[in-house]
Amino acid sequence: MPSFETVDSLEIDAPAQVLFDTILDYPHMRDWYHRYEVDVIGGGDVVEGAQLQHVLAAKGSPVKSRFTRTIRRISPPEEIEETYDGGDLLGTGRWVFEPIGDHRTNVSFYCDVRSNSWLMHIGFLLGGERGHNMVYQDLLAALAAHVAKPAAS
Repeated sequence: MPSFETVDSLEIDAPAQVLFDTILDYPHMRDWYHRYEVDVIGGGDVVEGAQLQHVLAAKGSPVKSRFTRTIRRISPPEEIEETYDGGDLLGTGRWVFEPIGDHRTNVSFYCDVRSNSWLMHIGFLLGGERGHNMVYQDLLAALAAHVAKPAAS
């Protein structure tokens, strides 16, 4: 099975806690990153042990990637550790939030995955790590834009 290990990072003008809380609120991710839909399997909150069903659609593509992640460890506001447990991907992921001063944070997503379906095998062979990086750089840019919006009065 094709696999890769990669990291995507972006410095964002927001406190680590705000960014941590925004990412951990997976069910609302679609509000600010329209390519991703995430649901807690069985309902409830995103807590350690929660399983999340992810559906990701590339821009302009009818093809969707579907996979399940389990939240393994939540360490606010520094890290969120996950495993990819089924569907198109298997492996691990880890969000890291590193404060840079009082109001700026380096946000990184570390990913070590392998394909688990014929569709993903082909995707990895064609785009692989580069394709994953494009998705996560886009997601990080959307996160930065989302937290930069002024609060509603």
